[in-house]
Amino acid sequence: LNVILEMISAKQNLGIEELKNQLLSFVNTGALRNNETIVTNTRHYDSLLKALEEITKVKYGLETNLPSDLMAIDIKEALYHFGTITGQVTNDELLGNIFANFCIGK
Repeated sequence: LNVILEMISAKQNLGIEELKNQLLSFVNTGALRNNETIVTNTRHYDSLLKALEEITKVKYGLETNLPSDLMAIDIKEALYHFGTITGQVTNDELLGNIFANFCIGK
């Protein structure tokens, strides 16, 4: 993964020129191709990584002839992560998952 991090603040006018230069260099050097996707939301990026992890498990399962019921769990998890991006998973479901997996307030 080739990731460039810049600290920017529109309010403080910090890093704006650097950001412009970075964007122009991507466009001018052809670093971005027509078939590439830019993800600007950190939560979406994390969800995509988690979905990819689950899909990778399914691919391995297909290659090693794992039972389909085991792979179905990974497929369901991948769909869940996609759903957090598309809105198929609601805020209530997300909050339920957070409270089910983490002890808050203790």
